[in-house]
Amino acid sequence: MEHNVIEQKTKEVLISVLNLNKTVDELSNDQALFGNDENPGLFDDSLAVLEVTSVLMAEFELEASDFGEESFKTVGTLAQRIYDVLHLAVV
Repeated sequence: MEHNVIEQKTKEVLISVLNLNKTVDELSNDQALFGNDENPGLFDDSLAVLEVTSVLMAEFELEASDFGEESFKTVGTLAQRIYDVLHLAVV
């Protein structure tokens, strides 16, 4: 699966699960998933992480262990991790 397809599907999942009022094009790859007081992230709480992870696991046929802390820095790092896991599975 191509990286841009994974990126788009990842953004679609985030928008759907988190009920974001954005389009795929409006959601930047640099958008933080966890934020701070100055720069809020997309995740409100740990339940949001579980919900997003569950949908991504079903969408891409992944395991929870495929994700790590580094996966959840930004929208782009999440899409990249999914790409990496899928690419390694094919090789």
